[in-house]
Amino acid sequence: MEPDLKKAWTRAEVRGQLGAILVESLGVDPSMVTDDASLIHDLGAESIDFLDISFKAQQVFGVDLPTRLIQDQIVQWRNLSVLASVLAECHGVSVTGEELRTVTPSTVAAVFKYLREKHGLAVGDGAEPALAEAMAARLVSQMNRMGLDMGGIDTPRMANLLLENVHSPKVMEEVLQRFTVGALTRYLCDRLAAASRLSEDV
Repeated sequence: MEPDLKKAWTRAEVRGQLGAILVESLGVDPSMVTDDASLIHDLGAESIDFLDISFKAQQVFGVDLPTRLIQDQIVQWRNLSVLASVLAECHGVSVTGEELRTVTPSTVAAVFKYLREKHGLAVGDGAEPALAEAMAARLVSQMNRMGLDMGGIDTPRMANLLLENVHSPKVMEEVLQRFTVGALTRYLCDRLAAASRLSEDV
């Protein structure tokens, strides 16, 4: 089925069609598909479900959802590729995520100790919290660019969590809670508006 790329959608129509897609893909009761519902934690979406949701959204709206991009970002966070790139930018050290995963414990302090011993990296006072803050800022920026509303997120708290555990599941939990029905609706509406295919609700 090819999408009608000439159709002008209202926000209400977008929300209704997205809700129908989620009910069909996830097998949930329509009453569960509220704007604040998290796709993963509240509606039980898994990786294979995101592929199905993205495919159906493309068929209906002609818009690609950022689900795959967000999943890719999560993988890069978990395998420490993002930490490696932040270290390269902030300290000019070339190290892979795979190498960083050998560091124990998984704290920023242990990472810097490893880099001093193995790579001769010299860092001054304050380097540890600054790295954790840079990682938290990177995560917020990346997710904002993919349509997730990261406004109001407690970035200093995220930085503190990353300082103590560069794999912190609590940080990802906070991000994934933002992956809501409302966030996807806004993303679709923004893309449709950019293509002049969004009209005012009547």
